[in-house]
Amino acid sequence: MNTLNVCIGHVPFPAEHSHFVDLLISPNAVPGNIRRKAIVPDELYGEHGHALSEYAQLFWLYRNLNAIASGYEYLNIFQYRRFISPTPVNAPKASNLPWATVVQETELGNYAYCFERQRTNSCFNTPITLGAGGVIGQYNGAHVLEDFLSFTQYMMEAKLFDSSDALKFISQQHFVPSCSIGLYHVELFRSIFAVLESASEFMNSPRFVARDGYQRRSVGFLLERLHSYLIVEHFRSAGVFGHNMLISDSAIATHTADRVQ
Repeated sequence: MNTLNVCIGHVPFPAEHSHFVDLLISPNAVPGNIRRKAIVPDELYGEHGHALSEYAQLFWLYRNLNAIASGYEYLNIFQYRRFISPTPVNAPKASNLPWATVVQETELGNYAYCFERQRTNSCFNTPITLGAGGVIGQYNGAHVLEDFLSFTQYMMEAKLFDSSDALKFISQQHFVPSCSIGLYHVELFRSIFAVLESASEFMNSPRFVARDGYQRRSVGFLLERLHSYLIVEHFRSAGVFGHNMLISDSAIATHTADRVQ
């Protein structure tokens, strides 16, 4: 078996299917009989660690990758209610997220193939094409535009972007929803998260502004856009993309209290 199944979340994966999970990484203690668990509190990253959202736990995985994934070629990363299917699924879409296929918890056993532990290639959620304004317009509609602009400026100041990169990042028209989940070759995970972790230092820069409420996860939202950008750029010529699966008893996808959507 060459694939390690890693669940990220503050809520346990459905108990009946906990055998799909090899390692659970959570910001807090969660119930369940999963053998390998790691509690990685947001506070590990300082006063504003909560701003990272799930990237706090993903960075811990990145930093400990040699020990955790020794002997594995792939990481299958999913959440307590989101996972990726490598093939199309004949099931209804979420009424408010047309790119997400809804699966009821009682049907999850039908998708055991999405958690197989022998894989041959990386796979991510299919990019969507955004309307007028592209990614920056979409960000402005859901979050704080000034954060997006300040983050882009920081990326240039930190030499993580040149002017060409910054222009492509701001003007991109494609977005990979829930891009943190997916099937990563270990070396691809390492290369992507090296950039993301460096970019997260924005949180410690003078340009960072702490937000309240839903926007308190601002750095996580920004990293999600950068993460999507890196995936699209990497697979621009020969993308291997799958399908966004949402475990829900409702056709309406709702925001969770403290995680990126």
